Amino acid sequence: MIDKGYNKILKKYHKLSDRHILVVETDMPYSVVLKVVALSDKIRKAGNELVRLIRKNYGQLLRTKRYRK
Repeated sequence: MIDKGYNKILKKYHKLSDRHILVVETDMPYSVVLKVVALSDKIRKAGNELVRLIRKNYGQLLRTKRYRK
């Protein structure tokens, strides 16, 4: 369904993406740690949603181009 070119572009995007796992030791209060973890989870979900939208729109673009040919 999704062509190989798209998968190559997606892998290249993931390599250049700023979303990385960071392990840190700190003396923050537990309530602040919970806030940081919740915020990082929201950022991860937003990134996943963005990738989903890009995939959907790219698939629609390919279908439209095939139809017009």
